[in-house]
Order: sequence, then C-alpha cells, then structure tokens
Amino acid sequence: MINLPVTTTKRARHEATVKAAVSLAAGFAAGAVVGAALGLLFAPKPGAETRKDIADKTKEIAGTGKTKCTETFETVKSKISKLKKDKGAEAGEVIEEVAEDVADVVEA
Repeated sequence: MINLPVTTTKRARHEATVKAAVSLAAGFAAGAVVGAALGLLFAPKPGAETRKDIADKTKEIAGTGKTKCTETFETVKSKISKLKKDKGAEAGEVIEEVAEDVADVVEA
C-alpha cells in the first residue's frame, strides 16, 4: 500500500465530496425543471388560466415584498433617528445619507 501525505489524501477526499455534492445539486435542479415542465403540460387547467394564475401570484408576491421593504425601511428610519439623537451631528449626517440611499432603493 502506498502511503500518501495526509494533505493529499484529505484534498482528494474533499474533491470527491465536492464533486458528489455538485452532481447531487445538478440532479435536483434537473428534476425540478422536468417536474415543472411536466406539471405544466399535464395541468388540468388551460394555458390561459395557468398563465393568469402565475401572473396573479407574481403580483401578490411582489406586493408582499414591497410591503415588507416599506415596513423594514420605517423600522430602520426610526432606529436612525434614535442613533442621531444618541451619537451626535457627525454620525447623524452619515446616517442620514445612508437613509436617503435606502429610501431611493425602496422607491425604485
């Protein structure tokens, strides 16, 4: 039996583990794509209804995301106000700039 250095053995074992994980992930991804395609092909609803359902769900998710962003922004804004009071004017200016940047992102 050949005695390889420990680092070489560990590296080979690590590479094999990574390769197996990548293969497993690729298999799951391929299965998800095939499953989704078959689900759409054999769905009991016509295509127009399915597309409408997908569009409605997308709008619902987008609305929920926007609401969560707005709530988070308001929370951050109140914490910024508290920090400005606690830390002084210089920190307040930096915090205000960050708040304006975040507000621009939320509005977009």
